[in-house]
Amino acid sequence: MCKRLLTICLLLLVGVPAAIAQTEERRAIPNSQHGEARTDINDLACFLAGIRPPAGTPLASLAATPEWNTFAADMNQRWNSFDTGRLKPIRNWRTSAMNGIHPTTLFYPFSGPDFIYAKTLFPGVKQYILCGQEPIGELPSMGKIEPLTQTLRGVQSSFKTLLNVGYFVTEDMRVDLKMQGTLPILCVMLARAGDRVVSINNDLGHVEIHFLRAGDSQPATLYYFCVNLRNDGRGKGTSSFVSFIKQSRPGAAYIKAASYLLHESDFSMIRDLLLSYCPIIVQDDSGIPLRYFDPGHWSMQLFGTYTPPLDIFRQYYQPGLADLYRSSPTAPLGFGTGYHWNSRSANLAIYSRK
Repeated sequence: MCKRLLTICLLLLVGVPAAIAQTEERRAIPNSQHGEARTDINDLACFLAGIRPPAGTPLASLAATPEWNTFAADMNQRWNSFDTGRLKPIRNWRTSAMNGIHPTTLFYPFSGPDFIYAKTLFPGVKQYILCGQEPIGELPSMGKIEPLTQTLRGVQSSFKTLLNVGYFVTEDMRVDLKMQGTLPILCVMLARAGDRVVSINNDLGHVEIHFLRAGDSQPATLYYFCVNLRNDGRGKGTSSFVSFIKQSRPGAAYIKAASYLLHESDFSMIRDLLLSYCPIIVQDDSGIPLRYFDPGHWSMQLFGTYTPPLDIFRQYYQPGLADLYRSSPTAPLGFGTGYHWNSRSANLAIYSRK
């Protein structure tokens, strides 16, 4: 996620059919430079997620090792606990609070590889657009998968904070995940969400992952852009990314654990883009400040409890939002989100353009 590195522990379109046709060959990955055996992309995603690949496939022998079985048992236990304790309450809340909100395209700025929260809140979206400053990276070949223990420890380490408190620590991903970048993490999340990775195109300056949900006949697309969203961002592809968002016209945006960057004048461009092109914005208090939502143009629903930001973000306390929470009826949230991982201190708001 495009976040300032946290210094404490608490501190993822048009032309889809053509893109799928262009990347058909990416469904399989050669195991070596000679390409004798080939590994299905979805099998690799499952393997990295701790889900056993089919018998007789190139990864089946590695999945028979004690190292992988220990890893898989640990991932299953941790993911099941994460799903029960964090994702299930979100699904329950979504059913009542977000009934009628079914965007075709979702924009999740400052997300990094945090696909699973976007998928849980917006399960039927056809296009997910995620972005951050973390590099895209690449999927490992069979050669890079070994030494196996090192690779699996990298996956475990990268996910440890997400599974405990609900967001990534950037340093975990950059340093501990030996495969580097967001692409392996996104594939693990897709596999754990029960989706099948169909194809990947990583030659466009961004990555497009086409995947099938259970029961769907047409694939959905997950886009990830490595981009600097600061006003003076000179990163490669920033202007084309802004154009992509405008052309995509997202039906909704989702913002959480965004380091309060949208409170800063240096991020007014992306803030204005969200307000102009996203008719629904679901966010915690680290997103767009309340003062930018003109009550004449936006309606709002408040959930949970507004509590002061963590000490490192204390300058972003919003007295107006605190007053609104005290004076307005608010509905319970029932789960932690963003930096407020405890449900008793978490907040979420749905802003809808009138």
